[in-house]
Amino acid sequence: MIELNLIDAVTQSAPSTSMPVKPVAASTLKKGKRPLMLWVAAAVVMAILFCILKIAGVPHVLEGVLPSPLVAALGIEDPSRAGPAMESRSAGQTTTAGGTIASRRAEEEAAAVRRSQLSSPERVVQAVQPSIFPTEKHDDYASKLPMQKVFYQKAMAAQIFSFVNAVTPEGVSFADLIYAAPNYYFIRGVAETPVIQRSYLERLKMGSSEFKTPELPENAPATAVTVYGVLNSKPESTNGSVPFVKDAEVSKELEALRGLDANNRLQLSGLTHPKVEDFGVYKSYTYNVSTRADFQTVLGFVNALSKSQVRVGVEKIKMTAAGKKGISTGMTLVIYTSN
Repeated sequence: MIELNLIDAVTQSAPSTSMPVKPVAASTLKKGKRPLMLWVAAAVVMAILFCILKIAGVPHVLEGVLPSPLVAALGIEDPSRAGPAMESRSAGQTTTAGGTIASRRAEEEAAAVRRSQLSSPERVVQAVQPSIFPTEKHDDYASKLPMQKVFYQKAMAAQIFSFVNAVTPEGVSFADLIYAAPNYYFIRGVAETPVIQRSYLERLKMGSSEFKTPELPENAPATAVTVYGVLNSKPESTNGSVPFVKDAEVSKELEALRGLDANNRLQLSGLTHPKVEDFGVYKSYTYNVSTRADFQTVLGFVNALSKSQVRVGVEKIKMTAAGKKGISTGMTLVIYTSN
């Protein structure tokens, strides 16, 4: 009861205030109606556009512009996104190479059946074409096959010794003359006069693709000759393939090699204990032989070897002056064999 009396007292004591009500202007009502009218107009325009698109399709200007989800939702077609029209399902799909896809597939299945009926070697023969393997020319020495190297060595050894013999004048004495496969030579000696020395060096240089005269020691004679060179010449390539020497025919090949020394002046020693290396497909028999024959005898031997069919290569020849004993010549000969 006390609380109710207090509430009545507060109510009676509080002054009565009233807020004046302002009338709403007509312009405000118009502003509220304007958005509604815009939405209604937009809806009408969209409905008209939908009817036009549904009946006439997407205009050419708008092809590819309208989003795909919108086109799908409206149920209309965009020619730019449609696939090529198919004339008839009964005609079958065709490929760019001609013929229908079904016929092409049938041909491929038939070819697969034919391949499965062939044996493995027959399939390999049909699949591999010779044109996919490039023909290697083996122009440079390093890429040559073993038997090609044999005939290259024989020819170059003869050419280098013949070249040195042709350009060396009277009045030049050799201390060392070395040939190394494929076409390298080294000469060390002395000339009787500076004129002979200069003339000899010029002749050697003219026949060489590479030519070098290293510096001589201070105590060397003024007419000393020391030359490293590469002969400016290549032998003619052999026609056809040359077979390996059979393991059982090695002794026969060595007998043919000895037969090249018709006058028995060479007398090679060291042909009985070769160094044998097995490379799997073939083997190499390397012989380090020696002789006391003079320069002309060795020259005649290498010339005869180059012209013969003897399958013995010459990897190195080293001639050294042996004082009163004449000349000592060492040769490294090689034979390539197969089973």
